[in-house]
Amino acid sequence: MKARRRFARVSAPVAALVVTLFLLISTYAIIASQVPPAGSDVDDPVTSSSATASNSQWITETTIAAGDCQTLTHNLAGDPDDYAVEMWFLDTDDGWGRNRLYYGGVEVNGNWRGAYWQNLEANTIRVCRLTDDDAADQIRIRIWIPDADPDYASPWMDIGQGETLTFTHDLGITNTLTVGLWFSDTERGIHHYGYGGLSNDAFHRALGAHWHNLTDSTVQVTRHPHDRYIQQVRVMVVISDRPDYDSLENDEMGGWKSIGPGATVTFTHGLNWDPDMLLARAECFAPLLGTHQFLAGGNHDWLIGWQGTNLQNLTDNTVQVYRQANDQICPQVRVRIWRRGAHMVYLPLVLNNDAP
Repeated sequence: MKARRRFARVSAPVAALVVTLFLLISTYAIIASQVPPAGSDVDDPVTSSSATASNSQWITETTIAAGDCQTLTHNLAGDPDDYAVEMWFLDTDDGWGRNRLYYGGVEVNGNWRGAYWQNLEANTIRVCRLTDDDAADQIRIRIWIPDADPDYASPWMDIGQGETLTFTHDLGITNTLTVGLWFSDTERGIHHYGYGGLSNDAFHRALGAHWHNLTDSTVQVTRHPHDRYIQQVRVMVVISDRPDYDSLENDEMGGWKSIGPGATVTFTHGLNWDPDMLLARAECFAPLLGTHQFLAGGNHDWLIGWQGTNLQNLTDNTVQVYRQANDQICPQVRVRIWRRGAHMVYLPLVLNNDAP
């Protein structure tokens, strides 16, 4: 990798700020409760059936029953650290269309929804759909080796429960940056379980991790207080090619789009392009969190309720962003879209113009 790879553990004042943020915004206060033993299935209720599927052209569109996993064979035979992964869902009966609702997983009242990928290896990847999911009737996943390095790539870094790391990219710009974040642990390998954050209501536990506070020189990653499946994190930052659609440029006010709790905003990108060939990315902006993907895909908090945002109904000319009904962390949103075949970009990891 060609970029500087500096990181720093967050300072005490910043750590205190992050902790305060959890308490005030996300209610990640520890409530006295029984904590399930390590290795239990309380926060991992997937029935692990396995099926190998051909991944020719490195694209697989597959149907996975709720509660099942599939091991997909891509046969790239390289270093997984160098791979690109992109996963979208297709809802066929609830009106969400092509979406990222519940990406990484969500739990509410004992029901587990969403889907995620894990165990990315030289020739295979494992894709799992949670037991009560209703948004990922079909899953579309792409895996390939990009033809260029990111502008900044960190090494794998150990991260403790509740810890925040600051990564210094020093690229000197913000609006054209795109961030990728991967997780790793001994059980799930390289994965995206709990991406953005996942609250376990039954046991008042905050799982997963997210990135936030992207500036012209740094970006931060926080692992949530009770997470069990993220021992290490890795951050990539790229100076993106100019998108074919950017809501910052297309908005009449020329800024981040305000969105109210429980609201759906439709962005008309007008690209008239096959939606399976569009690369769409949404990010939030909020005080204290800055530009972030905290609770990306949506989350249910045991005290506040539904939080976060998600992309849905991506079509050849429009895409929607939905802000959950009780959300407090995404008052403003930005959407960028690239037409596949013309660009290299991260979404949320490395993509490029040679990807099928």
